[in-house]
Amino acid sequence: MTNIVKIISVLGGLGVPAELSPIRTPGDSVLAFVPEETPWDDPVDVAAAVDDLLASNTAAAAIPIAETALLHIVDAYESDGPTGSERLAARTRKLRDHLHQLLRGQQPASHRTALFRVASRTSAVLGYMAVNAGRHILAESYSAEAIALATDIGDLETVMWAHGTRSLSAYYQGAYTEAATWAADGIALAPEHPQAIRLYVNGLARALSRQNDTDGTIRAIGAAEDLTERHPVPAGLTPCISLGPYGVARTLANAITGYVALKDTAAVLRYENEISGHVAASASDWTRSLVRLDVATALVSGQRPDIEHAMLLGQQVLRDAAGGPLILSVVQRAHDLRRSAAKWEDTTAVREYRDALADWSTTPRVRQLRSRSATMPASPQPSGRTPPSDGTTDDVPRHVPARPAPRP
Repeated sequence: MTNIVKIISVLGGLGVPAELSPIRTPGDSVLAFVPEETPWDDPVDVAAAVDDLLASNTAAAAIPIAETALLHIVDAYESDGPTGSERLAARTRKLRDHLHQLLRGQQPASHRTALFRVASRTSAVLGYMAVNAGRHILAESYSAEAIALATDIGDLETVMWAHGTRSLSAYYQGAYTEAATWAADGIALAPEHPQAIRLYVNGLARALSRQNDTDGTIRAIGAAEDLTERHPVPAGLTPCISLGPYGVARTLANAITGYVALKDTAAVLRYENEISGHVAASASDWTRSLVRLDVATALVSGQRPDIEHAMLLGQQVLRDAAGGPLILSVVQRAHDLRRSAAKWEDTTAVREYRDALADWSTTPRVRQLRSRSATMPASPQPSGRTPPSDGTTDDVPRHVPARPAPRP
């Protein structure tokens, strides 16, 4: 202790500050001197940090496997529908849940972006399936999710596609003003993008035709055809649920629906003649049914009605739809045909179609679809929203967003 005191005394005489003294005196609160740590990382720690940051709960092969699974669902959809034997809607939901589980973990940026892309597209596909099944509120939820995920990674193609599905959902609820708005908002994101083809012809043109806007309908169809010529799109009938651009035949098939509402029978038959080979070769039963129903309605509505031929086409659709996959639009257009032919109900052909339609409509799967969505009478109200016209769906609650969400 004596030596420590002498040392402290010597240090004090030399003017060494207490905080630098290597020895603490009794009662001194100043800590002993600690050498300053180096500002640099240890290279070993840097190497370990890189391993941690690039760690992933997602194997590299998992992402292309998920993409392939989604492509298979899209390819099978035309022949099986959302609730057929392959249970495509249930499988797509399972894929969505799996992708969400992965996204709750950690991935490097490249993996995470790829996961966001396939997850957003899976939600977009589910949104379209929900429209076909008449589940419009669910369709809006899936579409909003797809847009949110796709917007975060700048996937404009998926964002525009989901806008088209929102337009389609509004259209099948009879909300034609909203349908046109959703389509126009999607087009505004990138008017020259090939995804705008679908928005013009499936969204804007058909919604405007239901509001008797002849000039607007023709302009929208023309814009779709112009984009089709300027982009290298397929010539054939692309799957309705494909997230790629519309092919030529798919575009013309949708144009037919617009001209039906305008009662332009000549245009309907001209376009139908152009795509008849593609439709006949298609694996999609409901595509053939929709084109036949459009042609039948045009034959009834034209200046020179061909009632017999129209009702034969309608009867053929009902027979074909008895066992194959079924979607909401086939059900609605079958009833549109009956309404269009109402003034000829005293003819045998129309009575037979009416009775066959009534029997078909009592089957469980048709009743299920009709209970979830409004049917569409031929003449919309000035507001652009068409109320249901036959007593089976008058009290069905429907949900159409009042206005599109802010553009990404």
